[in-house]
Amino acid sequence: MAIVHVNKTVATTVTLLTTLNSITEYTAISIQNNDSASIFIGDSTVAVSGANKGHVVAASTTYQLWVRASDAIYAISSAGTAANAVSILYSQV
Repeated sequence: MAIVHVNKTVATTVTLLTTLNSITEYTAISIQNNDSASIFIGDSTVAVSGANKGHVVAASTTYQLWVRASDAIYAISSAGTAANAVSILYSQV
């Protein structure tokens, strides 16, 4: 297995955080929000409010979830963020 570390900038448009390799069956993914504003994670329709409001990852916190092969995780922020404000860590075969 290989550990993958990715830094992303998340702003007011939906951003793809990561797509896992199709060989990976299940793996834990850690999303760390290093910014001063919350981000919202979900699928490609994720929003900061309304019917498509995503799961909140508060500022300066880390959220862990289990994902399957070819899952894509997206994020959006209600405020612009600094470069590399979101860090993603996971294991990929």
